[in-house]
Amino acid sequence: MAGKKVTSTDIKLALAGYHPKDYFITECKTCSTYFPDPQGLLIFDGLAVRKSYTGPCITGYEIKVSRSDFLQDAKWHLYLQYCNEFYFVVPNGLISKDELPENVGLIYYYPESGNLKKKKKAMYRNIEEPVGLYKYIIFSRLEQDRMPFYESRAEYAKAYIEDKKDKEVLGRILGSKMAEDLSDMQRKINTLSNAEHEHELLWKIKDICKKHDIGKYAWRDDSLLEELDKALQSHYPKDLDQVQRSLQNALNTLSAIEKEYSGAKGAEE
Repeated sequence: MAGKKVTSTDIKLALAGYHPKDYFITECKTCSTYFPDPQGLLIFDGLAVRKSYTGPCITGYEIKVSRSDFLQDAKWHLYLQYCNEFYFVVPNGLISKDELPENVGLIYYYPESGNLKKKKKAMYRNIEEPVGLYKYIIFSRLEQDRMPFYESRAEYAKAYIEDKKDKEVLGRILGSKMAEDLSDMQRKINTLSNAEHEHELLWKIKDICKKHDIGKYAWRDDSLLEELDKALQSHYPKDLDQVQRSLQNALNTLSAIEKEYSGAKGAEE
């Protein structure tokens, strides 16, 4: 991994290996999206729960891969109420343990080896059991093994395609659900790309219509369609081609009469 930019996914994968016997998930919400806690919805980058009834230690992880992201984070302390131990996990040397409060731990990620090393032990804190967090895990994340470590299916598909080992076995699993999921994802990505292009085109049409005072105050209801249809008809009636043909026929008739009259007059002379 030398020379490769560290991503949050790299660190999430390393954290999964760091907790082989624990329940570990990523992008874990602290409550319901639609019924958030008073301080709002929070999302752990990583969360590990020790499988023990007597001592179910909850360890929360906040991943930072850039210095600016760490310095601008003003809400990390809100995570403390949901976990017994809390750690920042960063690429080696990104931040120092002196920059963190006494009760917060620090773990370094080494991209060359993919290993993690604890630089500062987090203080264990007794907390009220986070019922909302538990409910989220039970109701929303029981299929964690289906797509672990990734924030979206698009990220999952991209990582799968780019990985050399997965490329080598792709031909052997074309009939598998993974291949079907990737094909379905690619179709959705193409659809979204087309939709984005159509959206941009719509806004350009909107600007042109406003330029010609069409639908200037009617972009939120169907009256725009009526106004646009009326404007187009006024500039190019549907029967314009028929009118042109009728005029041409009349000109042809006049020309024939003129020729006939000229011929008859010449015969009289």
